[in-house]
Formats: sequence, structure tokens, C-alpha cells
Amino acid sequence: MRFGVSHGFALAFLTCTWLVPVRASAVGTRVFELDSLEKLSGGELQGVAVGSDGVVRAGWTLSNLDLPPDAGTTVACALALPDGSVLVGTGPASGGKVVRVATDRATVLADTKESAVSALAVDRAGVVYAATTGNKIYRVIAGRAEVFATLPDVGSILALAVDKGGEALFAGTGPVGKVVRIAPGGTSSVYLEADAPFVVSLAVGEDGAVYAGTSGGHGLLYRVTAPGRATVLYDFPGGDVRAIATAPSRALYVVVNEESGNASETQEAAAPRKTSGGRSLSGPVSGPRSKPGKGSLWRFDALGRPERMMHHDEFHYESLTVDGTGRPYVGTGAEGRVYTVDDAHAVALVADTTERQIASMGVGARARFIVGSDPAVFHRIVSVGGPEALWTSKPLDAGLRARFGHLTWRGTGPLEVSTRTGDTQTPDAAWSAWSAPVDEGGATPSPPGRFIQVRARLKDATATLADIVLPFVTENLRAVVTEVAAKSPAATHESKDALPQSGSEVPKHDSVVHLAWKVENPDNDELRYRVQFQHEGQARWVDATRPDDVLTKQELDWETAALPEGKYRLKVDASDEMANPPGAVTHNALVSAPVVVDNTPPIFKSVNMQGRRLRAEVVDGVGPIARIEVAIDGRLEWHPLAAADGILDSADEMVDSDLTPLVGPAGPHIVAIRVFDAAGNAAVRDIEAP
Repeated sequence: MRFGVSHGFALAFLTCTWLVPVRASAVGTRVFELDSLEKLSGGELQGVAVGSDGVVRAGWTLSNLDLPPDAGTTVACALALPDGSVLVGTGPASGGKVVRVATDRATVLADTKESAVSALAVDRAGVVYAATTGNKIYRVIAGRAEVFATLPDVGSILALAVDKGGEALFAGTGPVGKVVRIAPGGTSSVYLEADAPFVVSLAVGEDGAVYAGTSGGHGLLYRVTAPGRATVLYDFPGGDVRAIATAPSRALYVVVNEESGNASETQEAAAPRKTSGGRSLSGPVSGPRSKPGKGSLWRFDALGRPERMMHHDEFHYESLTVDGTGRPYVGTGAEGRVYTVDDAHAVALVADTTERQIASMGVGARARFIVGSDPAVFHRIVSVGGPEALWTSKPLDAGLRARFGHLTWRGTGPLEVSTRTGDTQTPDAAWSAWSAPVDEGGATPSPPGRFIQVRARLKDATATLADIVLPFVTENLRAVVTEVAAKSPAATHESKDALPQSGSEVPKHDSVVHLAWKVENPDNDELRYRVQFQHEGQARWVDATRPDDVLTKQELDWETAALPEGKYRLKVDASDEMANPPGAVTHNALVSAPVVVDNTPPIFKSVNMQGRRLRAEVVDGVGPIARIEVAIDGRLEWHPLAAADGILDSADEMVDSDLTPLVGPAGPHIVAIRVFDAAGNAAVRDIEAP
């Protein structure tokens, strides 16, 4: 997560994975600010909700009930019955069962002997139907699962819904996407052939229209009014229309996932991995397991107009339900959370479970529940808020061992706020115990540590918490300069890995030397740098920057035009004086390797022509001579010459070359000879060849 920034700039603080502390105006002090949904929802929520307005308030209090160990570890769907009990369809391994939850007791009601129960539905007569990841629909009667219908040319059944009359069923299938209608006697017929591999979600509207969502490359929402009579209500940018639920006033909510790869996992005809949830009109409908991606919740009004109500780019959505007032609730496919959103697009996190996914939910009058998957756990929604309602932040990482200051917040109602500290990312026995309650604005009582958590107990449904601010100061560690590199900008084209090109041109001379350095800054203090240079053979260090320059960049262009040529060393000093009081300031300096300063061209000691043979001697103050070349009769075509000893490697070089191949055997010519030193300084002399 990212934490808010005071005074407009952020600190990239070490390797904190979910928050960034911010700098306050006080020297050396940083601040954790928890003032948004993102920052407040990183820890544990027990009976509390966190809104997009940055306020913690009363939320769902959940009970926990593990499903029978032989029922399977994953959940695909759930269904609330009129008597208040809930049926849960389980998946692999050891899945394919229908579990009944009543009076906080879970028992296996029926076993389909299939890999997974992918969808559940109940008709007007109270008969329960269970679809499987094969091609069969079972009727659950008296604790037995009997085959009710076998769908031809179907690999998996991914969703179920009951028609408006409450008698016939609709089934969504794959890997050939179809909506199949199953009559009360078990006979089936194709109701819709979709333009997508999978129909993963179904719902039936008040007017009897069937809404079908697809997955597998095309995220289409169909409205089907009769066999073969369908319109595409919307073509979503994401490839997975995961869930559909109807709401009062003929509104429709749709969960859509945009995935990083294909819109859904590859599925063979009877792929048991593909699971889906489905149920009758009044409850949630969820689709097969998807890859992680981006989740969106859309609403369609009675006129079919779309509006995106909520989205998360960090994870996908898994399940959907709507309560009696028309408020939607979305279960996530990562971190096991439940979000809701109102008409003004205000988002709230209302439940945070320990399971990886929220497979199904119900918020009806008879049953209010959440079913988590991986592992499979049934949660009954017991109440909103309560005396045990607790909000706990995620461990806040100061990066280094820190002392924590006065803790402030904005709250209403009875609150108890406390803290604890430790030196490990995951709280363990070495952490301090939770402190006694802290008064608003009071000093943090917990001992120093790298990590800290803040906990608040909301003692009744009126209590709220917002705008938590916690200053801290870390131990001051010295920044260390680890590398200083200096080179002329003209040489920046050189590759560190490739062999230099033979005969390449000498860079143009530049008197500016570019200096850059690397620093290890463990406590991320703002640093000030001072640069000095020293001429080789001298003891005195000279400032390369003015005393009033405040250099904070890790680079400097050093102008050498007014310096005598020779070898120099540069020293970079790093100071944390801008972040610490005088008595706590630390320094560290590093000296570079020798840097050659050469701003004068080579000198010709002699140049002469004897017939067609050119002889010359050139010398440079620093050297080495890097290139010697000639041009004939003013043509801008320069030809390289070799040194007399065969290699250019010193400040004093001789030339002894026969120019006959260039000037021919006879006739006068003007020969220009040009020499470069390694710094790019050049000198030219002309001579006449008889």
C-alpha cells in the first residue's frame, strides 16, 4: 500500500511492501498516516468495516464453522433454503458433495460421486438440484443424489437458475457455451448458443428473461427472452462475466473480471477444475475459478443502461449477492474479503476472512452467510458490530528500529486504542504485549521496534475511527558512498561489455568531467554531498562546489577548463545533516580512481617529407597519442597512419609512412597531418609533397 504524503513528497523507504511512511516537518521525524480504505484495510477486521471515506465503523461479525473433513477443501457454490438452512456444494479433492448447514452444524447431505458440485438451485416445490463438473444434474431427495438429467454434448455444467415459474431449470455449459433448458421431466433443449466457450453465470429477471454471462475470450452479457431469441446487453472489456444477480426495480448487477492471460483457464470437456456457483433468482450466482486479474462490478438499470460501480485492479472478484434493499456485496478471489458499494460509489470493506476466496454469499432475510474456500469454511453473519469488534492495522514497517511518538486519531463513540511493537514482519512471541489503552494524543507506550501495530476496539455500533497519525524517529545510520565514477561526457558512448571498435574515431574534446556516485542509505535520510578534488602530488583538497551549494543529486558536472593538465582524484562526502540535529550528524567519504585532465592539444616537434615518405614526431603533455591521420589536397577524407613502432601507446610518438598509395608517384600535393590525444584534443599541420 501507499501511505499519504505530508508536504507533497514521498520517501521510497527501504523495501516496505505495503506502505510508505511520510516525512513530517520536524527534522528526522517520519509519520505513518492511516486515512484511506487502502491504508486501513491491510490488517485484520473483526466485526468492523472500512469505507472509502477512510472511516472504520461497525461491520459484520462472523461465526466460523469448518465443513466436514471428508467433504472437500474447496467450495464452488451455496444455496439458502426457505427454512433458513444453507446447502454448500464442494469441489476437489474428496468433493462432489452437498453439505447442509443448520443451527451451526454441518453434515454431508448427499454425495454425487462426481469431482465437484458446481451449482445449486431449488424449485418452487422445494426440490434441490445439483449440477456437476460433468454433464449431469442431480436431484437431491432424502439425503440421496439421483441423476435428474444428462445433457448431451456438454463437458461441464457451470451455472444453474430456475425459471420464473419455479419449475424448469436453465443450465450454463462449457466448453461449448450454451444455455440449456431442462423441463420438469428432465428433458433438455438448447435455449441459447453463445459466442463464447463457456456460459458461467445465469440469473432470471422479474419479467422471465434469462441473463447469461460468458467466459473464455468474450465477456458477453446476454438477455434471452425465448429459445434462440437473445440480444447482447453488453460486451465487456474483460473476458469473464463471473456472476449475475438481480435487484429490486429490475436492476441487474454483474461481476466482470479482466485477466492477465486468457479470459479463463483452458478447460477440457470434463475438466474437474472448473467450478461454478449458481442458485435461484433470490441469491448469489458465481462462476468458475478464474486467474488473478482485475475485478469490476457493473449495474444495469431497468432501461439496460450500464454503470461501473466498483473495481479493483489488484485482484479479481469471485462471488456476488444483493440484499433486500438492492445493495450489492462482492466476494473476492484473493485475501477472502467482502466489499459493498452504494449508489454514490462509496466502497466499504465489510468482512475480511482468513480464507483465500469468498466462494458464495447470502444476505437474505432467512439466511445471512459467507462461504470461504481454500480452506472450506462457513461463516454465519451474526451481527453488525458488537463488543468484540476489533480493527487491527497491518504491521507498519519503519524500516529500522524506531521510537514512536504521540498517537492521534479522529473518532466517535466508545473506543479503546492500543499498540504493540516488534522486530519481525509477522508478529510473534518476541513482540511486546498489547499496551493499555492510549488516550487520543497520548504518548505511544510500546517500546522501540522496527514494526508497530495499532488496534482499536469499537465498543458499540456508534463508534468510528479515522485519520490515525503516528510519528516515529528511527536510529540514525550512516550513509556510505560505495562507488565514485568520473568520465568525460564525450566517452559515454563506450560500452562496458563490448570490445572497442578498431580504428574508431576519437571522441570530441570536452573539458567537463561527469562525476556520479552510488550511496547506501539504510535509513533513507535526505543527504547532502560535497565534492573536492586533489591534483596528484599535492596534499591540498580543493572544493569542486561552492560552499553555499546544497548538492542532493548523486552526480556533478565538473568543469576542468581552468585546471592544469594532469591526474586528479575526486572525493565525495555524504552527510545526513539535513535530517538530523548537529550532534547526531554522520559523514562518509570515498575517493575516486585517478582522473586525467587534459585540455591542451599535442605538439608537432617535427614534420617533413622526403619524396613520398612522411616523417613526424608529436608529443602530448599527458598523453597518450590516440590517433594520427592524413588528408590530401584539402579533401575531407582522413586516412589513419600507424606509429613508427606499430602501436599508439605513449605521449611521444613517431611517424614514418610511405604515402605513395595516397598521393601517387609524381606531382606536388598538400598533405595535412592531424593528431589526437586520448582526451580528444587535436592539432593539425600542413606540408607540401613535391
